Amino acid sequence: MNVDSWRSSIANADFADWITVAAYLGTALLARRASLHAAARNSGPERRFWRSTSVLLVFLAVNELLDLQTLLTIAGRAHAKAYGWYGAHRPVQFAFVVGLAAFAMIAGATLLWWLRRAHRAVRLAFVGLGFVGLFILMRAASFHHLDELLGRGNPIFPWGSIQEMAGIMIIAAAAWVYSRQVGGNR
Repeated sequence: MNVDSWRSSIANADFADWITVAAYLGTALLARRASLHAAARNSGPERRFWRSTSVLLVFLAVNELLDLQTLLTIAGRAHAKAYGWYGAHRPVQFAFVVGLAAFAMIAGATLLWWLRRAHRAVRLAFVGLGFVGLFILMRAASFHHLDELLGRGNPIFPWGSIQEMAGIMIIAAAAWVYSRQVGGNR
């Protein structure tokens, strides 16, 4: 895989990619709206949560089209080949995935503790973020049999896209509920 194949993956965004990008961006707008309602309520932690969620969702939308994880993989592979350790890249890849999982677990536990008194819609959004995060972690592991499984299902919208979309929809529903309950019908 080279940089040309990364560029070609950008040019070949399919229907599921565009729907996922639209879902990420629409949900980012809902999260931003929820952050404004939290600010009006003077709830700093909830405002920061919704604002951070909105920024993260925009980043994930951009990543969905630009396929930045593939570019990272290409750069890592080129580095390993240039410095002669490509033959032993599996332990490094494994350590990267384990480190990413450990970071995600520590960050998740910290955020869960921080949100323990938050509105229930915020906690629901956290579950949705966990769903999306698990999907991302599974993709980062990039085991070929896992990629094959996530690519199965309807060719227009494979299983992996459905799992990712479920997490996005949970976040969207939580942001909508939060805005309705906290902000009223403005």
